[in-house]
Amino acid sequence: MEKEKCVLCGDETPYYPTVHIDYRYGYVEGAGQMCSRCYTKGTERRHITIPADMVYNNPNDADLGAEIRKIYNQML
Repeated sequence: MEKEKCVLCGDETPYYPTVHIDYRYGYVEGAGQMCSRCYTKGTERRHITIPADMVYNNPNDADLGAEIRKIYNQML
């Protein structure tokens, strides 16, 4: 059985999918398993998550970019 991959960097984590999330370090509900390096970076992460329907509902790239920038600025 293959171990889980970090949802941010793709590195292998020490956990198999059968290990309950209560017994893992670096698992974020709604996001998934992170390696210890990515998890400990905390707020230093330079990634944001946007809903997939935002991409589908904004066929204009300029409008999509404006929406993403708005989300990013709200996080600061």
